[in-house]
Amino acid sequence: MEHLNKLLSCIEKDPTIFKNPDLNYIVGLTNTQVKDLKKYAITNEFIKEEKKEFFLMKKGKLYLQENPIISWCSKEFPKRPEINLEYLKLDKMPPVLTKAIRCLARHLLEGEELKANSIESYLKRDLLSDASSCIELKKEIEDYILQGKKVKLTDFFEKFMSYGLTKSIVGILLLDVLAKNKEVLAIYEKLQFQLKLNQLMFDRMLFCPQNFEIQKTVMDDMPVLVDVSKVLSNNSTKNILDITKSLIYFIRELDKYTLHTERLTKKTLRFRNVVMNAKDPISLFYRDIPKVLTGNLLPECGDDLVDNYKNALEELKNATTNMISEISVFFFNSFNEKTRANLAKRFIKVQEFIGDKELRILLNNVVEKDADNILWINRIATFINKSRVPKDWSDQDVADFKIKVKELALNFFAIEAIVGADMDCLSRKVNNILSKISTLSKAEQNVILYKLVNV
Repeated sequence: MEHLNKLLSCIEKDPTIFKNPDLNYIVGLTNTQVKDLKKYAITNEFIKEEKKEFFLMKKGKLYLQENPIISWCSKEFPKRPEINLEYLKLDKMPPVLTKAIRCLARHLLEGEELKANSIESYLKRDLLSDASSCIELKKEIEDYILQGKKVKLTDFFEKFMSYGLTKSIVGILLLDVLAKNKEVLAIYEKLQFQLKLNQLMFDRMLFCPQNFEIQKTVMDDMPVLVDVSKVLSNNSTKNILDITKSLIYFIRELDKYTLHTERLTKKTLRFRNVVMNAKDPISLFYRDIPKVLTGNLLPECGDDLVDNYKNALEELKNATTNMISEISVFFFNSFNEKTRANLAKRFIKVQEFIGDKELRILLNNVVEKDADNILWINRIATFINKSRVPKDWSDQDVADFKIKVKELALNFFAIEAIVGADMDCLSRKVNNILSKISTLSKAEQNVILYKLVNV
């Protein structure tokens, strides 16, 4: 039977081997394999039991002499490490090994505890411990993955399996490298950047490597990245993933208005759009952002990139504030006024003559004294547009606000003019104009109103 010689060798070295909780690791076989081999060896008189210890019989010693254990490392495959676990040497992964690799992936990538004396714990011990024979091989794998260029996973497996290694061994060593370097690696699945590496993704990497590419995100020869990283973070870094995360968090905090307005400088508008549509952090900082802000690729950029990056972020940060300031100035200008106090006095002066529902509500908002200036204009703007608060507006909402303010201001001026003047003193010319306007249709009156608004 396969691996019988290994079991007999272990028994010869330690007659109490079956009492050892590490039995399955020492023999390098699954629990089922050990039981079947033990039963076979006893039945065929290869071993015998004496006082709960086992010893080789003459037939067992002869079998071991005729079938010595052969090293897995050979002249044909000199880079093969000495692997203890026999199921790792199989070209086709058995289900029990597949399950164990998934458990190991959850342990290394997601922090799940390993069960004692489990196959996954044996995998870690045999391949990933400091005493493993795979240390040099793992270092070579790490150098290959971190070379700085995009690595196709199919090329990776082809290279290291050519050493005479199985896919399971190469996969587990890759898993360890990925887990230890996940903060500096970008992983692409079907050309799409994947933000989170977990057990499910690694499972797909192992069984569908043709869909994956990996690239190191730290660019040691790009010092300008350090200056860029300081714009949004107190900690400088050359890691594009860290810089991208800081930028994503910044963008997520922006108001809806800022994310959708076209009322930005051309450079900032293009910058915002490439960030929001980015699929790849490497391309974003190597090509897209530098191209938008300087017209060059990252290696050709200097302080101009940092300055333009700061300016774009500052414009985005202040976009909503600037818009609210703009509509506030527009509101006061529309009423030919400079202060809240003076405008409130004017509204109070004519309040008994205000019958229009819209103007009465505006009156209540204008004379409000407790709200600060920002809250005051926000309440007025929300009422006038009868929709969202200004930070959630669109450019169309800004335009609608200005038109409606002009309409309200014109109605207010008419009331002020009537209340503040002796009706008998109004000129015939004004009376004639008002009389003619009253005979027009609503649509025609609106046309005249819009004309007056823009005078």
